[in-house]
Amino acid sequence: MPKPLVIAHRGDPSRALENSLEAFRLALSIPVDIIEFDIRKSRDNHLYVMHDRETGRTADSNIDIERSLSDDIARVRLKNGEPIPNLNDVLALVAGKVGLNIEIKSEGAGALTAAQIVGSGYQGRLMISSFKEREVIEAKRVMPNVPVAGVFDAFAPSEVSAYRARGYVVISLSRKTVSQELITSCHNKNIEVYVWTVDKEEEARKLISWGTDGIYSNNPGMLRNVVG
Repeated sequence: MPKPLVIAHRGDPSRALENSLEAFRLALSIPVDIIEFDIRKSRDNHLYVMHDRETGRTADSNIDIERSLSDDIARVRLKNGEPIPNLNDVLALVAGKVGLNIEIKSEGAGALTAAQIVGSGYQGRLMISSFKEREVIEAKRVMPNVPVAGVFDAFAPSEVSAYRARGYVVISLSRKTVSQELITSCHNKNIEVYVWTVDKEEEARKLISWGTDGIYSNNPGMLRNVVG
C-alpha cells in the first residue's frame, strides 16, 4: 500500500510555536514531505504567516493583520521572540527541500501569493489551498500550472464529480468528514485526498489503511514514525 505524505500542520507545533520559522525548521529536520502554513494579507498587501486574523493567540500583542500596515506588523513579536514571518521568509528557509502547502486565509491574498512566488523565482514543489474557492481560482490565473485544492469541513461522495469537473485533482478534508467511501469516490475520479488534522497514532493507521494520500498533523514526528 502506498505511503501517505507526511504534512506538517503549521510546522511542528508539538515542539515549537505554530507558524513560526522555528516550527518550520523542526519540521524540516524530521523530515516531513510537506509543510503547511497559513497566509494573511496586510492592509498594504504584504503577506504574513498567521492562522488567526488577530495576532493575540500566538504573539505578544494583539493586532488585526488585515487592518494593519506592514510597519506595524514588523514591530510585533511572536511568543517565541521571533517576528511574524512573511511569505519570503518561508520560501528562503525551505528552499525546495520539501513541498509547501500554502493555505490562503485572507480575501484577495490568492493572486498576491501566486504573484510573489513567481516574482521570487521559487522552484520548489508547492500547492495553494483555501476554504475560499475564489482565492485558489485567482492564484491559478497567475500560476496556471500550480496545483490547487479546496479545504472542506464537510464533503459528501455525491459532491466528488462536480469538484473534479472544476479541474481539481487534490482535496483537503477534515478528519470529521472523511470516510473510506469518500476516499474511494475521490480516487475513482483521480482526486488525491489529504486529511486534517490527525494527532493520534490509531487514527493515522486507520487513514493509512483507507488509502489516504496525505495526512496533516500537529505532531509530524509521530506521524513520520507511523508512516515510516
